[in-house]
Amino acid sequence: MAHYSRLAYWDERYKNDKEPFEWYQNYQAIQKYCHEYFRPGHKILNVGAGNSTLSEQMYEDGFRDLTNIDISTVVVEQMIERTQSMPSLTWQIMDCRYMEFEDESFDAVIDKGCLDTLLTGESSEDNAKKLCSHVARILKPGGVYMCLSVGMPSERMPILGNEDFSWSVAIETLPKPASSDIVNVFDPIESPTSCHYLYVCKTGGDDNE
Repeated sequence: MAHYSRLAYWDERYKNDKEPFEWYQNYQAIQKYCHEYFRPGHKILNVGAGNSTLSEQMYEDGFRDLTNIDISTVVVEQMIERTQSMPSLTWQIMDCRYMEFEDESFDAVIDKGCLDTLLTGESSEDNAKKLCSHVARILKPGGVYMCLSVGMPSERMPILGNEDFSWSVAIETLPKPASSDIVNVFDPIESPTSCHYLYVCKTGGDDNE
């Protein structure tokens, strides 16, 4: 599974297959949690956005201030073209391990499979810590990092529960969708569990209204 962490793999995949695909779940599965933790006026970052329809569906659901980053130039160019009718959806070529945003610049960060891809490659734990460190840095006080993962708490909490990040973590479970119930949703990293995990990491401080 190490190829999931390699840029060359994703560039080639997006060149050959422009059809949207989702990691693990579609937006409807996490919509209620987005409404619980996010506000329409929040500035939200989507890391490892790929060609998922997540940001487009969030935009249509009232979350308009959405920044999307991905390491693949190929997919960013495709998504800029695909979302021309949604002017406040912005796209940037950026490595989530080395984010260039200013401190405390986002109310929320959403991650659907990005952390998991980092954990499939070389230096996986170091790369995962780099991502989380940047997320903690760019979140405003009271901000939320929402991470959808295939990893069980015993596997992800040693990373997400690091005291250096100064956030509390709540865990929700989501049943895996049956292939007959949903189209173009993939669970590419094999897992023995029957569910996915939504880790909601909330920084200290006042809630952002």
